[in-house]
Amino acid sequence: MLLESLPILSYTHLLLTSAAALTLYSLGLAAYRLFLSPISKFPGPWLAAATGWYEFYYDVIDGGTYPWKIVELHKQYGPIIRINPWELHVSDPDFYSTLYVPSSVRRTGMFPRQRNGMGVNDSHNATVDHDLHRSRRKPLDVFFSRQSIERIESMIAHEVRLLDEQFTALKGTNTVVNLEHAFASITGDIIGQICSEQPISLVTGPEFSPHWYNLIYTCIAQTPLFMHFPWVVECLAFIPLGFLLRFYSGGVAFREYIALARRHIEEAKQSKLSAEAVHHNPKSSLVRYIMSSDDLPESEKATDRLGREVMLILGAGTASTTRALNLVTYYAFAHPHIAKRLRRDLAPVTKGYPDVMPKWSEVEKVPYLAACIKEGLRLSYGILRRLPRTSPDVELQYKQWAIPKNASVACETTPVGMSAYMMHTDPEAFPEPFKFIPERWLGDYNPLMNRNFVPFSKGSRNCLGMNLVYAEMNLALAVIFRPAGPRMRIYETDESDVVLSLDWVIPVPKADSRGTRVMIE
Repeated sequence: MLLESLPILSYTHLLLTSAAALTLYSLGLAAYRLFLSPISKFPGPWLAAATGWYEFYYDVIDGGTYPWKIVELHKQYGPIIRINPWELHVSDPDFYSTLYVPSSVRRTGMFPRQRNGMGVNDSHNATVDHDLHRSRRKPLDVFFSRQSIERIESMIAHEVRLLDEQFTALKGTNTVVNLEHAFASITGDIIGQICSEQPISLVTGPEFSPHWYNLIYTCIAQTPLFMHFPWVVECLAFIPLGFLLRFYSGGVAFREYIALARRHIEEAKQSKLSAEAVHHNPKSSLVRYIMSSDDLPESEKATDRLGREVMLILGAGTASTTRALNLVTYYAFAHPHIAKRLRRDLAPVTKGYPDVMPKWSEVEKVPYLAACIKEGLRLSYGILRRLPRTSPDVELQYKQWAIPKNASVACETTPVGMSAYMMHTDPEAFPEPFKFIPERWLGDYNPLMNRNFVPFSKGSRNCLGMNLVYAEMNLALAVIFRPAGPRMRIYETDESDVVLSLDWVIPVPKADSRGTRVMIE
């Protein structure tokens, strides 16, 4: 009998020993983080300093509310705080231009943990090392320059015209349209053609192809979970599709998204052109441009890496611009005086439409439209959450605080972040910061507004697509709000359906938002 009980006792002993060891390790790790870590002196809640589960609660369990919790923590603890075991956060607009700097000032790294779970680790945006990031981004900077975007303006204008034709076809039908689907379809078509030269034809699809919007935002909704458990992304490739369909539809969407990106790569690789032909062809795709670039070695042109680059650009090129366009359009129709002034001020530059498409260079000079676009970008934030940066060569100093190097094994130097949300809602720069007030950008406005306006971030890792966003927004809004443009009425939608109140890396409205719905009259 004694011998028969030994295996049971051994298993029990093993489990108890393992549990005790894990408990001791966790307590020891928490003690180190609280008392011995190089950043233990920085203020903040002790639980956030001790464990990443604190952030996990707000990111995942509470649905994506950590940026707003960080605002509360700054009010309690001051302008520089510790928000997790590895990372600091600063709330001081004057420090933004010190943290986010061009390459000529100093090298800037990325916090590896911040890219976890996005599935785009080899993309330029998720590259940790400064020098490798710079080499990967160099050809992209040329491709997305103002001059390059002007070369594809006719393609953007064509998609805008298709969108307008879809709206016009519904005139007088009292059809209800979800504007988020409409704007996701046009931005998806544009960025899709930029990536692969093949139009996806989302704008002309039934009801503006809501499957594209649903695909993008289903993937975005998974990102907070994936960031905390990045191994989940790797496992998705090995889980049978039938299981995912039954138990985890978000995983199916993510796999579909990866497959779409790879198709873009293969399409571009099927027909190779000379570098000279590619660089002089305004319709050459981004992938083809990268493959013909002499600035990148062949190892950087592998299908897997380029697929992750395309994943990043497809998602970012759709989601962020969709949100900004949606905000401007909602507020213009919800407040008729805004739509009325837009139509009046846009009359001179759109008088030739539809025979003559207005030029981006003309439209952007309309002050009230420019003000509406800035206000839309301000309240859509770009990326709402903080963007942590590291300084591998120079120790950063914030007031009396020296930010140490070698803060943890998670990162060689201490990551420090700031957020566009806090910059854009600073009442010192923007009185009544949560109101859509285009007039604040007209005349002799407060210079602090320019300091705080960072929808594309700043420095060597700023947003690649800034020029594309401005071109899309200027042309689309000019056509929609021309004097003869479509007449729309807000339908069963209120401000709570539009205001961005959750952080899924890309900011989104409340989880049960019905979207921005309008009736075309």
